[in-house]
Amino acid sequence: MWETLATLIQTYGRQAIEVVLAAVIFYYILLSVRGTKMAVLITGLISLAVIYGAATYLRLVVISEILEKLLLVVPIALIIIFVPEIRHFLERAGRTSRMLGLLSPLQESKAGGATEERVFDALLSAVGDLAQRFHGALIAIEREPIEADLMVIGTWLDAVVSETTLRAIFEPHSPLHDGAVIIRDDRVLYAGCFLPLSVRDDLDKDLGTRHRAAIGITEKVDCIVVVVSEERGKISISYGGRLARDMTPRQFEEQLRALYFANPNFSTALSPVRM
Repeated sequence: MWETLATLIQTYGRQAIEVVLAAVIFYYILLSVRGTKMAVLITGLISLAVIYGAATYLRLVVISEILEKLLLVVPIALIIIFVPEIRHFLERAGRTSRMLGLLSPLQESKAGGATEERVFDALLSAVGDLAQRFHGALIAIEREPIEADLMVIGTWLDAVVSETTLRAIFEPHSPLHDGAVIIRDDRVLYAGCFLPLSVRDDLDKDLGTRHRAAIGITEKVDCIVVVVSEERGKISISYGGRLARDMTPRQFEEQLRALYFANPNFSTALSPVRM
């Protein structure tokens, strides 16, 4: 028995390692392009390859020849068309490499801490300025990915989170201001998204669409949502289906810091929705 097992490992061991490595690489490619136009591209190419394989197996000569020519030409054309998306994919793949342990724990800890502080400071400054100017805003900060089927996806940005970027998006004359911004790590992933509204009947009747959307998405996904009221210039935070409304700048900073840096001792400080 052991001899047979040793023979199998010796014969097929290298092939098994290759299959596992290929699966891991393909998984991280799909993880990196998820939610982008590149994902549609890869899905389309895979579909063409499957159809081509089936046509070849069934000896459908004409279809096989057409698909063979397409598979040779289409990738080159798509590479030219999707140059920006390819660049985004490579950038995201670089960030995903941290998951593979390509950065030392010390380097990753330092980089992650500095990035979180920078994003936090940008959020504080931008939201404070938007509130002073009575510019409405809806900002969702992911703690787990918000799946595409939970929202109407707006415009793909993949921009660095900064005060300037957020202020520009929610400028009243901006085409992206009427919707939510999705922040993942240190990137503004999307702008102009529409989030699901909460359908609870125990909410205040005076809650607007932004506040109901903030509650709605946090009922479904682990994320933090910051709301700036356009009418009153007040700041609110929603988390876990609850809402803290009309906070002072100091209260907002304390609440956001505790939630953003995941302080477990502070989670109960977010008050339930007012009745």
